[in-house]
Amino acid sequence: MLNPEVQSTGVNQDKKVEEAEPIFALDIGTRSIIGIVGFQEGNLFKVIASEMAEHAKRAMIDGQIEDIDQTAKTVSIVLERLKERTGLRLNQVCVAAAGRALKTQKAAYEMEIDGKEPISSQVIFDLEMAAIQQAHNAIIAEVDDEEVTLCCVGFSVMKYYLDNYPISTLLNHRGKKAKVEIIATFLPNEVVESLYATMSRIQLTVSSITLEPIAAMNAIIPQELRMLNLALVDIGAGTSDIAISNDGSVTAYTMATVAGDEVTEAIIRAYLVDFEAAEKIKLELSKSTRSIEYKDILGFSHNVTADELLKTITPAVENLCEVICQHILAVNEKAPAAVFLVGGGSQVPMMRELVAKYLAIEENKVAVGGNNYMKRMIVSEQDVSGPEYATPMGIAITAMTSRERDSFHVSVNSKKLRMFKSSAMTVMDALLMSGYQHNQIIGRSGKSVTIELNHQKKVIRGEYPVSAVIEVNGKPASISTPVRSGDSITVQAAIPGSDAAPVVQDVVDRWEQIQIKLNGLQLSAGTTVKVNGLPAGRDQRIYNLDVVQAYDVVLLSDLCREAKIRLEEFEFLVNGSRQKGEYFLKDGDDVRYFALSSQKAQADQFRQESQTQSSEQTPADLDDKDKNELPIKVTLNGRAVELYPKADHSPYLFVDMLNFVDIDPSKPQGNIFLRINGREASYLDLVSSGDVIEIHWDRSEKR
Repeated sequence: MLNPEVQSTGVNQDKKVEEAEPIFALDIGTRSIIGIVGFQEGNLFKVIASEMAEHAKRAMIDGQIEDIDQTAKTVSIVLERLKERTGLRLNQVCVAAAGRALKTQKAAYEMEIDGKEPISSQVIFDLEMAAIQQAHNAIIAEVDDEEVTLCCVGFSVMKYYLDNYPISTLLNHRGKKAKVEIIATFLPNEVVESLYATMSRIQLTVSSITLEPIAAMNAIIPQELRMLNLALVDIGAGTSDIAISNDGSVTAYTMATVAGDEVTEAIIRAYLVDFEAAEKIKLELSKSTRSIEYKDILGFSHNVTADELLKTITPAVENLCEVICQHILAVNEKAPAAVFLVGGGSQVPMMRELVAKYLAIEENKVAVGGNNYMKRMIVSEQDVSGPEYATPMGIAITAMTSRERDSFHVSVNSKKLRMFKSSAMTVMDALLMSGYQHNQIIGRSGKSVTIELNHQKKVIRGEYPVSAVIEVNGKPASISTPVRSGDSITVQAAIPGSDAAPVVQDVVDRWEQIQIKLNGLQLSAGTTVKVNGLPAGRDQRIYNLDVVQAYDVVLLSDLCREAKIRLEEFEFLVNGSRQKGEYFLKDGDDVRYFALSSQKAQADQFRQESQTQSSEQTPADLDDKDKNELPIKVTLNGRAVELYPKADHSPYLFVDMLNFVDIDPSKPQGNIFLRINGREASYLDLVSSGDVIEIHWDRSEKR
């Protein structure tokens, strides 16, 4: 037969309360359970009854439910006594999850925006959701368990930025870049499920859920005080939850796995008593009792003075305070302006002095309880101002101020999902909490390719994604569609956009190309393109950071410029007719050039033959002198090379030198290094005896 120690305060049984919507808050702690019932009166919470019952045996470890049945039995004691005293049915309950498994993560996200249009609430929503996803990804990366499911249970915006400047709100502003910094909180799904399972054992429906440190913060540190750098420490039996405020928002949550049980265990070891007796000894000490009587496990009676007991527990209290302060300094990076200590464990003597010592702040900057501010939010005929009431009162106040943010169920692709969060719920929230990644919902644009085109930066964008197809209860919906309890959501994940894969003709506005011959060498003229210094065709793929040059070779003078041939030093025949630099090249032209000094006779001969033969024919008979011409001697990449006359007696061009090196221009390995006599070479440069030529891949600059 369960017979836990029960304490109660409340209205007389005969005094029935007829109000329609009571708030029933439960603080399920490691050692005890506190229940509070009340109603909203304007902006205040009116307490009509409270109950507290201790666990008959250890059913919870460090604030988390281990024995669901045993915890449910203790809750039922509190529930039945509250029903008896208030005359209310109390079918719905507000609870809080412990901070032992709480994970917090700061994250930031920046996005480019259209500076022409004012920033809408949808843009802000997308920005914040992307930041939550960043936080979620960072948390998951640290968790060494692929099967764990983490739910985002709330987030706070710390700062907005517009074009790198801090701003209080982005709404309706214009700019090019928007950024948000948030702190997001996550819990494993198992923690929430254990709370729901416990409540279902005694036919209670969870109508509201929050986090214990958030609840305590709402009770002790109101919004107007959060401009100050304050620390709230809720010291329970198994854990100490810590929340930090600054600049108007909650900036950090953390938790220490040390609390009041550390002191209790010190008493057990020193005085050879069981856990329950040690708790009673500790309680008597908090009441400033001078002498405390107890029985050890052998049945012998003892008496210990308060001073002796203080000396016994001092090392445990010092360790507890030191660990708490280390956690505060770790997340706040400095000592806060003030500290509020709440929870049953905060009533242990020496807490204020030791916390002040380890934070190196004045003792009057540390307060136990903080009930001055709690009194501003509650009305009660009972004494509920003690530090042990901070969390249950905070649960009630949080539920009162966020009745429309209660927990509820929806389904995502037929999978049931329990949702809770300190804001209005949307499809986006449901999808994120059910495991969808941000890019599965919004979609990811394909990667862009950035090139240099004629000395100017050009970005070729990837394709836009295909957005997720979403329906709520069979009707088309968007990510911002509100969801209500019982809604059925179906979603087809977004399809990411394809990465940009441009080819030459995609980046060159106009493409008109002709084919000509220059001294028998087939060349392209008209639109001319080089990629990283190499000739490129219209279908050649362009990659990120490639350097592209596009220009026109339409006149004979353009061809000479490209080949680095001086017009005044050569005679030019096009299809057998003399032409000047202003001649417009046409598809199929056969261009020949001859030095005016030494090869004028050869040019005349070719011109005469061209008038009677096809422009494609070349002189077939060469005299013995031509056949016996001496080779051209050049230095190629440091070695001597002899170039014997060609069959058609056309001059050697720089491009011919590629036949003598292990270079394949169709398979680039960097930018190609082309030099003749110390200067940059063109493929159409004439090669003469004595020239020094360099051709190799230049890998000094990584693409």
